[in-house]
Amino acid sequence: MPASGQPCAPLALIYSDPGLTQALANPTASDGLGNYFFYAAPGKYEIEISGPGINTKQLPNVILPNDPSAPAFNSLSTTGAISAFSLNLTGNLTVNGSTTVLGNLASGTLNLTNQASSPGTAGAGTVNLYTKPISACTTPMTPALRSARSPITSGAQTNVTNTFTASQNFDNDVHSKGPNPTFDIMRYGGYVQNYLTPQTMTCNISATSTTLSCTSNPDFQNGHGVVVPLAGPLPALPTAPTPTQVTPIGVINGSTAYSYQYVLEDYSGGLTAAGTSGSTTTGAATLGINTVAVAGVNRVSGLDTFTCASNCNLSVGAQVQISGFSGGASSMVNGTVIVNSAPTNTTFTVLEPGFNDYSETAAATVSVRACNEIFPGGSLGSESVILRSWIYRNGSLVGVSPGQDPFSWTVARASPRRVMCQQRRQAPRPPTTLPRRLSAAVALTP
Repeated sequence: MPASGQPCAPLALIYSDPGLTQALANPTASDGLGNYFFYAAPGKYEIEISGPGINTKQLPNVILPNDPSAPAFNSLSTTGAISAFSLNLTGNLTVNGSTTVLGNLASGTLNLTNQASSPGTAGAGTVNLYTKPISACTTPMTPALRSARSPITSGAQTNVTNTFTASQNFDNDVHSKGPNPTFDIMRYGGYVQNYLTPQTMTCNISATSTTLSCTSNPDFQNGHGVVVPLAGPLPALPTAPTPTQVTPIGVINGSTAYSYQYVLEDYSGGLTAAGTSGSTTTGAATLGINTVAVAGVNRVSGLDTFTCASNCNLSVGAQVQISGFSGGASSMVNGTVIVNSAPTNTTFTVLEPGFNDYSETAAATVSVRACNEIFPGGSLGSESVILRSWIYRNGSLVGVSPGQDPFSWTVARASPRRVMCQQRRQAPRPPTTLPRRLSAAVALTP
């Protein structure tokens, strides 16, 4: 809008281009939002703002500096203060004392390093980072201009909620105190080391003491929680039962001896001493998958009779897998079936009702899992305190029976399953060799 006040004298020459070749009328008009611009020769000016409905305002001592490209300074050194409306540098600025910015500090890249000591009490103010440089203008910052040239959200501050409307990329770790998206223990003083190989140290503690004496400290710090096996209270567990029946199943008529013992565990990780052993002397030489060579099959009235190349040694009721028969158009022989009977040492039968009579000679194979079925004898007291029963074969840990009933099958398993019937603080796994005495529960620090 046009000016309406009394113009200053004498009027300055102003231009619409940086080269000062296109003259502008003085007074000049602003746009509908009060924005205006002009170029003028470097110097000190007074600007007067006026118009209909506006209180006339004079802005004295407005300094228009030189274009930084002409003249150019290769270096500038001073032991005094530098006061400037605008200071543009293409090189480095080193300040040995303090730097005070009363206006705005704009930078494409602003590198800040820690000082050896505090320069004093910080002054009050705000640092705004803008997404693009703000063109120099001589009008006061109005609400309309502030909205058009606002920083990221309200300033991307750490003590207020910031709203980002575009995707954000984080090139390093992000840790949250929760609850969303997660609770991160590192925000509460925890830290992550190698979780695949937890830190351990050797310590000693007396029976009535609460002090743990350690000979080393690989990585523990004050406040860390630790697990101390066998340092908790003694368990109130019943005596471990005796396996009174150890019955080979799957493969029978063996001559290998197996001895079994139980160790009971409570909900705090306490263990009993190993119970009395129970054994068999007719177990399979190899527990796990065994194979038997089969020479042929003959089906009559829904009953398949298989002939083994030598003694079958299959127990009645065993689940077996048959393979190697070609079968016929109306016959099914291969597959997983249940042994119905063993008429002789070299034959066994399988029920196949509804199928046509069939006969075949072939070099087939029967696969069967050889196991030992263990039945505990007697009765248990205080069953509710039993979390599970660990099973040892010939002195080595081979399996686990979850819950209060220690009945189990054992086979050749490289590592026993660990089954939990309720969520609890996990104790270390039991010893791989037989415990000879009552073991205390696990002690856990906060």
